Amino acid sequence: MKQTLWEAYPILFGGDYNPEQWPEATWETDMEMLAQAHVNSATINVFSWALLEPQEGTYDFSMLDKIINLLQKHNFQIVMATSTAALPAWMVKQYPDVTRVDTHGIRQGFGKRHNACPNSPNFQRLAQDLVTAIAKRYAHNSNIVCWHISNEYGGQCYCDNCAQAFRNWLQKRYGTIAALNQAWDTNIWSHTFHSFDEIVPPDQHTDEFENGGAMLGGESLDYRRFQSDSLLANFKLEKDIIRATDQKTPITTNFMGTQKDLDYFKWAKELDVVSWDNYPSFDTPASFTAMNHDLMYGLKQAPFMLMEQTPSQQNWQPYNALKDPGEFRMLSYQAMAHGANTVQVFQLKQSRNGCESLHGSIISHVNSTETRVFKESAQIGQELAGLPADLLTSKKQADVAIIFDWASFWAIDFALGPSVRLDYVQQVHAYYQYFYSKNIAVDMISVDDDFSQYRLVIAPTLFVLRNETATKINEYVHTGGNFVTNAMSGLVDEEDNVHLNGYFKLLQPALGLWAEEWDVLPPVSTCEVNFNGHLTTKANIVCDLLHLDTATPLATYQTDRFYNGTPAVTANRYGTGQGFLVGTYLDEGGMQHLGDLLVTAAGLTSADQPTGVELSHRYSDKYQYDFLINTTAQARTYRYEAGAKATDLLTNHPVKSGELTLAPYAVKIIQQPMI
Repeated sequence: MKQTLWEAYPILFGGDYNPEQWPEATWETDMEMLAQAHVNSATINVFSWALLEPQEGTYDFSMLDKIINLLQKHNFQIVMATSTAALPAWMVKQYPDVTRVDTHGIRQGFGKRHNACPNSPNFQRLAQDLVTAIAKRYAHNSNIVCWHISNEYGGQCYCDNCAQAFRNWLQKRYGTIAALNQAWDTNIWSHTFHSFDEIVPPDQHTDEFENGGAMLGGESLDYRRFQSDSLLANFKLEKDIIRATDQKTPITTNFMGTQKDLDYFKWAKELDVVSWDNYPSFDTPASFTAMNHDLMYGLKQAPFMLMEQTPSQQNWQPYNALKDPGEFRMLSYQAMAHGANTVQVFQLKQSRNGCESLHGSIISHVNSTETRVFKESAQIGQELAGLPADLLTSKKQADVAIIFDWASFWAIDFALGPSVRLDYVQQVHAYYQYFYSKNIAVDMISVDDDFSQYRLVIAPTLFVLRNETATKINEYVHTGGNFVTNAMSGLVDEEDNVHLNGYFKLLQPALGLWAEEWDVLPPVSTCEVNFNGHLTTKANIVCDLLHLDTATPLATYQTDRFYNGTPAVTANRYGTGQGFLVGTYLDEGGMQHLGDLLVTAAGLTSADQPTGVELSHRYSDKYQYDFLINTTAQARTYRYEAGAKATDLLTNHPVKSGELTLAPYAVKIIQQPMI
């Protein structure tokens, strides 16, 4: 039976540590400085393959042994990586097939990282040998509290090995070439296949257009699924090796929020604990960061690891602004509010060369404990050490769920139309943002999750709709649920074939309508939506032209086009529930009005609060934990209703009901007994 990471209390506070980049004489000083910041863990061995295996089959663990001994001496918990995310030069020279071929048909040479072909037999064999040696040597080290496989999986490869593996994957999925031709509807532009051997990966010189659009949507969707599965097979290869030697220690790899390349819901089934890297930009809304945290929690509906963030600034974004004083601390606790049970950074000590040398760290180039960032880090570490173990047993609760669907994410990007302005992630965020602004908890879920526990389920731009998902939605509404979807939803099946006989037809029981076409709005459009005289708001991107059966209009289009006065937003009673359709993309004012209608329909409770103040909850068997966070650089006040014996864990002061003054980036973690 595997343990959970949270048995390794206290809370892990640390991050990536690369002492191999520094003279050994400096390591002890690093440990002493990090101890002053209350750092208790280090992620090591992420990119050390060339040091561990200087030539094929010859391993040198002498430096890694020294690093581990150093960390053990100073009682550091270890997140142990497998080093397979960057290839050594000798490997690329000896086995050129280990690197990827890009969408233009160019094979990558030695360099950078994250460039291994997942279907290269040589890469698989050599990775297996390395991980076997690492696991055999370190699996029983009691300081290792988590295994970290590879790093930030992603990307695509279009090489001959991938082409053959794709054909094998397709044959397993479809069985016969006739079934594949039918699924992809290949009698278009002479694309009928007579053998699996005729199929090639869709890239820039085959079936992918210059703008990334797909010639055959089913082909491109399947290639995305195949590449995601191929990288997952690499992960599982390493996981199985470790698990054969170590049956207890949790195993993870670090995700990247709403990254497009991988179906994280499918991947999460193979992880013992989800971990992810949070790197908001200077202008990223707090709601978007929160949504990413909730998505990572939702992958397993369980607490996750905040594996990476920067204490001060990134170095790879267009504008790498410094975090304000207190902002690093605020973002760390915002992650915990949404389900993180660790606070980790990249990195513990700032590199002095290479492409990450300007990326912030706890120990900076100043090499001092007197820097602003070091002092803030020390404050966080000291506070985390004082939090109760019970907090790590707490979980989130929500009555609202928003569906995030990687198949729809992919398919919309492959579609040639309807508008270059259509952005799947931003449409999901538009709905999330409303509930965030009202401090209404949201679970991010997949189409395969259980809907019945939620009062309200929202599926923004659910472009890909399987028959079984439609049946599930209709049944959810019929038995009392409230379901919301919007324009460009339910258009195609999982092979990108358009559903016929009217758009939304599969959801007609729940929605009570169908659509025959949509208009596309340029940015200069003056089309508006009128909510039955209560509010007029701007329509954006597309307008579905709806035919109502049992649905009733909540809003109509106001436009100089021929569909002026036709329904734009509708509600439909089906069984004991309701289905809502938003036929366009609303501006912020429209989303606020729509959200208020949905809150009332679902019987939810909300309250208008100062902009930028977040109140999130976690619940254990014994306590409720309220995270009250000012995410802004300005002071805020917040009217808080305190329960009996409410205590701010960060100050150990009692909290009373009333107006609370929150300094810029202030955080309160308020513990109160469960009633």
